[in-house]
Amino acid sequence: MTTILTIFVCALALSTPADLEQKDMKAEEIVRRYLKMPHPENDRFGKSRIERLRILDELKSVPEYAIAAIGKILPKVEDPRQRIELAETLGKNLQTKQSAQLLCNLLKDPDDKVRWQAIHSLRLLAGCTDRIGAGRMQIIPDIRSRVEKEKTAREAIQQRQFPRARQRIQPQDERLEDFVEFAPKVEGLVPYLVSAANDPIESNRICALYALADTRTPQAVAELRNRLKDPSEKVRFYAACFLTEYQDTSGFTEMQDALARLRRSRPEDMLDYYDQIARLLASFERITGKSFGEIPMSPYLSSNTRQIEQIKNEYNTLLQTWAEWWAWEPKSEQ
Repeated sequence: MTTILTIFVCALALSTPADLEQKDMKAEEIVRRYLKMPHPENDRFGKSRIERLRILDELKSVPEYAIAAIGKILPKVEDPRQRIELAETLGKNLQTKQSAQLLCNLLKDPDDKVRWQAIHSLRLLAGCTDRIGAGRMQIIPDIRSRVEKEKTAREAIQQRQFPRARQRIQPQDERLEDFVEFAPKVEGLVPYLVSAANDPIESNRICALYALADTRTPQAVAELRNRLKDPSEKVRFYAACFLTEYQDTSGFTEMQDALARLRRSRPEDMLDYYDQIARLLASFERITGKSFGEIPMSPYLSSNTRQIEQIKNEYNTLLQTWAEWWAWEPKSEQ
Protein backbone atom coordinates (compact mmCIF):
# COMPACT_ATOMS: atom_id res chain seq x y z
CA MET A 1 0.00 0.00 0.00
CA THR A 2 2.87 2.37 0.91
CA THR A 3 4.57 1.60 -2.41
CA ILE A 4 1.41 2.39 -4.40
CA LEU A 5 0.93 5.69 -2.53
CA THR A 6 4.55 6.66 -3.17
CA ILE A 7 4.17 5.96 -6.88
CA PHE A 8 0.96 8.02 -7.02
CA VAL A 9 2.54 11.02 -5.27
CA CYS A 10 5.57 10.89 -7.55
CA ALA A 11 3.37 10.69 -10.63
CA LEU A 12 1.31 13.65 -9.43
CA ALA A 13 4.44 15.69 -8.78
CA LEU A 14 5.82 14.88 -12.21
CA SER A 15 2.56 15.74 -14.01
CA THR A 16 1.80 18.99 -12.19
CA PRO A 17 4.23 21.33 -14.05
CA ALA A 18 2.98 20.17 -17.44
CA ASP A 19 -0.62 20.52 -16.31
CA LEU A 20 0.03 24.02 -15.04
CA GLU A 21 1.74 24.99 -18.26
CA GLN A 22 -1.19 23.62 -20.27
CA LYS A 23 -3.69 25.70 -18.28
CA ASP A 24 -1.52 28.78 -18.67
CA MET A 25 -1.36 28.26 -22.42
CA LYS A 26 -5.13 27.69 -22.55
CA ALA A 27 -5.81 31.00 -20.80
CA GLU A 28 -3.48 32.91 -23.10
CA GLU A 29 -5.02 31.23 -26.16
CA ILE A 30 -8.53 32.28 -25.06
CA VAL A 31 -7.41 35.88 -24.62
CA ARG A 32 -5.73 35.87 -28.06
CA ARG A 33 -8.89 34.53 -29.66
CA TYR A 34 -10.92 37.24 -27.97
CA LEU A 35 -8.61 40.00 -29.18
CA LYS A 36 -9.08 38.84 -32.78
CA MET A 37 -12.87 39.20 -32.56
CA PRO A 38 -14.45 42.13 -34.45
CA HIS A 39 -16.04 45.18 -32.78
CA PRO A 40 -18.44 46.47 -35.46
CA GLU A 41 -19.67 49.98 -34.73
CA ASN A 42 -23.20 49.14 -35.89
CA ASP A 43 -23.50 46.17 -33.51
CA ARG A 44 -21.75 47.25 -30.33
CA PHE A 45 -24.24 45.54 -27.99
CA GLY A 46 -25.66 42.83 -30.24
CA LYS A 47 -24.59 39.46 -31.57
CA SER A 48 -20.91 40.36 -31.90
CA ARG A 49 -20.66 41.34 -28.24
CA ILE A 50 -22.42 38.14 -27.17
CA GLU A 51 -19.87 36.11 -29.13
CA ARG A 52 -16.96 38.05 -27.64
CA LEU A 53 -18.22 37.58 -24.09
CA ARG A 54 -18.84 33.90 -24.75
CA ILE A 55 -15.14 33.51 -25.49
CA LEU A 56 -14.18 35.41 -22.33
CA ASP A 57 -16.53 33.19 -20.33
CA GLU A 58 -14.21 30.29 -21.15
CA LEU A 59 -11.67 31.88 -18.81
CA LYS A 60 -13.78 30.75 -15.86
CA SER A 61 -12.43 27.23 -16.41
CA VAL A 62 -8.88 28.41 -15.59
CA PRO A 63 -9.41 31.41 -13.27
CA GLU A 64 -5.92 31.71 -11.76
CA TYR A 65 -4.24 31.59 -15.14
CA ALA A 66 -6.89 33.80 -16.74
CA ILE A 67 -5.99 36.72 -14.47
CA ALA A 68 -2.31 36.34 -15.28
CA ALA A 69 -3.06 36.17 -19.00
CA ILE A 70 -5.23 39.31 -18.88
CA GLY A 71 -2.64 41.12 -16.78
CA LYS A 72 0.08 40.28 -19.28
CA ILE A 73 -1.83 41.55 -22.32
CA LEU A 74 -3.82 44.43 -20.82
CA PRO A 75 -1.06 47.09 -21.02
CA LYS A 76 -0.69 46.32 -24.73
CA VAL A 77 -4.41 46.52 -25.63
CA GLU A 78 -4.90 49.73 -27.59
CA ASP A 79 -8.66 49.50 -28.24
CA PRO A 80 -10.50 50.90 -25.19
CA ARG A 81 -13.54 48.77 -26.07
CA GLN A 82 -11.46 45.66 -25.45
CA ARG A 83 -10.07 47.04 -22.20
CA ILE A 84 -13.67 47.66 -21.11
CA GLU A 85 -14.73 44.08 -21.76
CA LEU A 86 -11.63 42.66 -20.11
CA ALA A 87 -12.36 44.82 -17.04
CA GLU A 88 -15.95 43.59 -17.11
CA THR A 89 -14.74 39.99 -17.09
CA LEU A 90 -12.36 40.62 -14.20
CA GLY A 91 -15.16 42.01 -12.05
CA LYS A 92 -17.89 39.58 -13.01
CA ASN A 93 -16.15 36.24 -13.47
CA LEU A 94 -12.72 36.45 -11.81
CA GLN A 95 -13.42 37.96 -8.40
CA THR A 96 -10.08 37.78 -6.61
CA LYS A 97 -7.51 40.10 -5.06
CA GLN A 98 -5.38 39.76 -8.19
CA SER A 99 -8.28 40.87 -10.37
CA ALA A 100 -8.88 43.82 -8.08
CA GLN A 101 -5.28 44.95 -8.50
CA LEU A 102 -5.63 44.99 -12.29
CA LEU A 103 -8.87 46.95 -11.98
CA CYS A 104 -7.28 49.47 -9.61
CA ASN A 105 -4.58 50.05 -12.21
CA LEU A 106 -7.31 50.80 -14.76
CA LEU A 107 -8.60 53.66 -12.59
CA LYS A 108 -5.78 55.67 -14.22
CA ASP A 109 -6.74 54.68 -17.77
CA PRO A 110 -6.89 57.65 -20.19
CA ASP A 111 -10.32 56.55 -21.47
CA ASP A 112 -13.17 57.62 -19.16
CA LYS A 113 -15.38 54.68 -20.19
CA VAL A 114 -12.64 52.21 -19.25
CA ARG A 115 -12.37 53.90 -15.87
CA TRP A 116 -16.17 53.66 -15.44
CA GLN A 117 -16.08 49.92 -16.08
CA ALA A 118 -13.16 49.47 -13.69
CA ILE A 119 -15.11 51.31 -10.97
CA HIS A 120 -18.22 49.23 -11.58
CA SER A 121 -16.23 46.00 -11.49
CA LEU A 122 -14.58 47.04 -8.23
CA ARG A 123 -18.06 47.66 -6.86
CA LEU A 124 -18.86 43.98 -7.44
CA LEU A 125 -15.78 43.01 -5.45
CA ALA A 126 -16.14 45.51 -2.59
CA GLY A 127 -19.91 45.39 -1.96
CA CYS A 128 -21.32 44.27 1.39
CA THR A 129 -25.03 44.79 0.68
CA ASP A 130 -27.50 44.01 -2.07
CA ARG A 131 -29.79 46.84 -3.19
CA ILE A 132 -31.83 47.12 -6.36
CA GLY A 133 -33.60 49.74 -8.43
CA ALA A 134 -33.54 53.51 -8.34
CA GLY A 135 -35.00 53.39 -4.84
CA ARG A 136 -32.12 51.18 -3.68
CA MET A 137 -34.42 48.69 -1.97
CA GLN A 138 -32.46 46.37 0.28
CA ILE A 139 -32.58 42.66 -0.51
CA ILE A 140 -32.37 40.05 2.23
CA PRO A 141 -29.92 37.34 1.11
CA ASP A 142 -31.43 33.89 0.61
CA ILE A 143 -29.31 31.64 2.82
CA ARG A 144 -31.15 28.44 1.93
CA SER A 145 -29.16 25.67 0.33
CA ARG A 146 -29.35 25.08 -3.40
CA VAL A 147 -31.35 21.91 -2.78
CA GLU A 148 -33.91 23.80 -0.68
CA LYS A 149 -34.24 26.54 -3.30
CA GLU A 150 -34.80 24.02 -6.09
CA LYS A 151 -37.34 22.08 -4.01
CA THR A 152 -39.32 25.25 -3.26
CA ALA A 153 -39.22 26.29 -6.92
CA ARG A 154 -40.50 22.88 -8.07
CA GLU A 155 -43.32 22.95 -5.54
CA ALA A 156 -44.34 26.42 -6.65
CA ILE A 157 -44.41 25.36 -10.29
CA GLN A 158 -46.46 22.26 -9.44
CA GLN A 159 -48.96 24.48 -7.64
CA ARG A 160 -48.95 26.88 -10.60
CA GLN A 161 -47.46 29.65 -8.51
CA PHE A 162 -44.49 31.92 -9.03
CA PRO A 163 -41.35 30.87 -7.13
CA ARG A 164 -40.80 32.90 -3.98
CA ALA A 165 -39.24 36.27 -4.71
CA ARG A 166 -36.28 37.47 -2.71
CA GLN A 167 -37.39 39.26 0.44
CA ARG A 168 -37.02 43.03 0.47
CA ILE A 169 -36.89 45.67 3.18
CA GLN A 170 -39.07 48.64 2.29
CA PRO A 171 -37.25 52.00 2.60
CA GLN A 172 -39.64 53.28 5.30
CA ASP A 173 -38.84 50.21 7.41
CA GLU A 174 -35.06 50.46 7.30
CA ARG A 175 -34.85 52.40 10.56
CA LEU A 176 -36.47 49.44 12.31
CA GLU A 177 -34.52 46.66 10.61
CA ASP A 178 -30.97 45.43 11.08
CA PHE A 179 -28.82 45.99 8.03
CA VAL A 180 -28.24 42.80 6.10
CA GLU A 181 -24.54 42.80 5.29
CA PHE A 182 -22.01 40.25 4.09
CA ALA A 183 -18.26 40.15 3.66
CA PRO A 184 -16.82 41.72 0.50
CA LYS A 185 -15.23 39.42 -2.04
CA VAL A 186 -12.04 41.48 -1.77
CA GLU A 187 -11.02 43.55 1.25
CA GLY A 188 -9.22 46.90 1.21
CA LEU A 189 -10.77 48.52 -1.87
CA VAL A 190 -12.44 51.52 -0.23
CA PRO A 191 -9.42 53.88 -0.61
CA TYR A 192 -9.38 53.19 -4.35
CA LEU A 193 -13.10 53.92 -4.58
CA VAL A 194 -12.59 57.17 -2.67
CA SER A 195 -10.01 58.11 -5.29
CA ALA A 196 -12.48 57.20 -8.05
CA ALA A 197 -15.09 59.45 -6.44
CA ASN A 198 -12.80 62.33 -7.43
CA ASP A 199 -12.67 61.32 -11.10
CA PRO A 200 -13.01 64.33 -13.47
CA ILE A 201 -16.02 62.73 -15.22
CA GLU A 202 -19.41 63.14 -13.52
CA SER A 203 -20.76 59.69 -14.45
CA ASN A 204 -17.62 58.05 -13.06
CA ARG A 205 -17.96 59.88 -9.75
CA ILE A 206 -21.58 58.73 -9.49
CA CYS A 207 -20.54 55.16 -10.25
CA ALA A 208 -17.97 55.41 -7.45
CA LEU A 209 -20.67 56.66 -5.08
CA TYR A 210 -22.73 53.54 -5.81
CA ALA A 211 -19.70 51.41 -4.98
CA LEU A 212 -18.89 53.36 -1.81
CA ALA A 213 -22.48 53.18 -0.56
CA ASP A 214 -22.39 49.40 -0.99
CA THR A 215 -19.25 49.00 1.17
CA ARG A 216 -21.02 49.99 4.41
CA THR A 217 -17.85 51.57 5.86
CA PRO A 218 -17.26 54.78 7.85
CA GLN A 219 -14.69 55.85 5.23
CA ALA A 220 -17.40 55.61 2.58
CA VAL A 221 -19.73 57.82 4.62
CA ALA A 222 -17.00 60.43 4.98
CA GLU A 223 -16.48 60.56 1.21
CA LEU A 224 -20.22 60.71 0.54
CA ARG A 225 -20.34 63.76 2.78
CA ASN A 226 -17.41 65.26 0.87
CA ARG A 227 -19.36 64.83 -2.37
CA LEU A 228 -22.07 67.12 -0.99
CA LYS A 229 -19.64 69.88 -1.98
CA ASP A 230 -19.14 68.48 -5.48
CA PRO A 231 -19.46 71.04 -8.32
CA SER A 232 -22.01 68.77 -10.00
CA GLU A 233 -25.62 69.13 -8.83
CA LYS A 234 -26.31 65.54 -9.84
CA VAL A 235 -23.36 64.16 -7.87
CA ARG A 236 -24.48 66.10 -4.80
CA PHE A 237 -27.99 64.69 -5.20
CA TYR A 238 -26.74 61.09 -5.42
CA ALA A 239 -24.46 61.59 -2.42
CA ALA A 240 -27.35 62.98 -0.35
CA CYS A 241 -29.58 60.03 -1.22
CA PHE A 242 -26.88 57.42 -0.58
CA LEU A 243 -26.24 58.93 2.85
CA THR A 244 -29.84 58.16 3.87
CA GLU A 245 -28.94 54.47 3.63
CA TYR A 246 -26.81 55.15 6.72
CA GLN A 247 -29.61 57.21 8.36
CA ASP A 248 -27.42 60.25 7.73
CA THR A 249 -29.33 63.42 6.86
CA SER A 250 -26.30 65.56 6.00
CA GLY A 251 -27.65 65.97 2.49
CA PHE A 252 -31.16 67.03 3.50
CA THR A 253 -30.80 70.48 1.91
CA GLU A 254 -29.74 68.88 -1.38
CA MET A 255 -32.77 66.60 -1.30
CA GLN A 256 -35.07 69.54 -0.64
CA ASP A 257 -33.51 71.40 -3.57
CA ALA A 258 -34.01 68.29 -5.72
CA LEU A 259 -37.66 68.12 -4.71
CA ALA A 260 -38.21 71.68 -5.89
CA ARG A 261 -36.20 71.09 -9.06
CA LEU A 262 -38.08 67.92 -10.02
CA ARG A 263 -41.43 69.60 -9.48
CA ARG A 264 -40.36 72.34 -11.91
CA SER A 265 -38.88 69.96 -14.48
CA ARG A 266 -40.56 68.07 -17.29
CA PRO A 267 -40.01 64.37 -18.03
CA GLU A 268 -38.97 65.11 -21.60
CA ASP A 269 -36.11 67.30 -20.34
CA MET A 270 -34.41 64.50 -18.35
CA LEU A 271 -33.78 60.91 -19.44
CA ASP A 272 -33.70 59.74 -15.82
CA TYR A 273 -36.51 61.98 -14.55
CA TYR A 274 -38.56 59.19 -12.95
CA ASP A 275 -35.49 57.38 -11.63
CA GLN A 276 -34.47 60.55 -9.82
CA ILE A 277 -37.94 60.90 -8.33
CA ALA A 278 -37.96 57.28 -7.16
CA ARG A 279 -34.52 57.75 -5.61
CA LEU A 280 -35.63 60.91 -3.81
CA LEU A 281 -38.92 59.47 -2.54
CA ALA A 282 -37.21 56.34 -1.21
CA SER A 283 -34.64 58.52 0.55
CA PHE A 284 -37.40 60.56 2.22
CA GLU A 285 -39.08 57.34 3.36
CA ARG A 286 -35.80 56.01 4.69
CA ILE A 287 -35.09 58.95 7.00
CA THR A 288 -38.66 59.58 8.15
CA GLY A 289 -40.16 56.10 8.37
CA LYS A 290 -43.17 57.46 6.49
CA SER A 291 -44.73 56.41 3.20
CA PHE A 292 -47.48 58.10 1.23
CA GLY A 293 -47.95 55.18 -1.13
CA GLU A 294 -45.94 52.62 -3.02
CA ILE A 295 -43.32 54.08 -5.34
CA PRO A 296 -44.27 52.78 -8.79
CA MET A 297 -41.94 51.50 -11.48
CA SER A 298 -40.77 53.92 -14.12
CA PRO A 299 -43.62 54.45 -16.60
CA TYR A 300 -41.16 53.74 -19.38
CA LEU A 301 -40.69 50.20 -18.05
CA SER A 302 -44.38 49.35 -18.07
CA SER A 303 -45.41 46.71 -20.62
CA ASN A 304 -48.95 48.10 -20.56
CA THR A 305 -49.02 51.38 -22.49
CA ARG A 306 -52.44 52.17 -21.04
CA GLN A 307 -50.91 52.40 -17.57
CA ILE A 308 -48.22 54.94 -18.48
CA GLU A 309 -50.29 58.05 -17.81
CA GLN A 310 -51.61 56.56 -14.58
CA ILE A 311 -48.07 55.89 -13.35
CA LYS A 312 -46.98 59.42 -14.26
CA ASN A 313 -49.90 60.80 -12.29
CA GLU A 314 -48.93 58.65 -9.29
CA TYR A 315 -45.43 60.13 -9.37
CA ASN A 316 -46.80 63.67 -9.57
CA THR A 317 -49.11 62.98 -6.64
CA LEU A 318 -46.29 61.60 -4.51
CA LEU A 319 -44.08 64.60 -5.28
CA GLN A 320 -46.87 66.99 -4.37
CA THR A 321 -47.71 65.11 -1.17
CA TRP A 322 -44.11 65.10 0.05
CA ALA A 323 -43.73 68.80 -0.79
CA GLU A 324 -46.84 69.60 1.25
CA TRP A 325 -45.69 67.39 4.12
CA TRP A 326 -42.26 69.00 4.37
CA ALA A 327 -43.86 72.45 4.20
CA TRP A 328 -46.17 71.53 7.08
CA GLU A 329 -43.77 69.51 9.22
CA PRO A 330 -42.14 71.61 12.00
CA LYS A 331 -38.45 72.31 11.35
CA SER A 332 -37.45 70.62 14.61
CA GLU A 333 -38.54 67.28 13.13
CA GLN A 334 -36.64 67.75 9.86
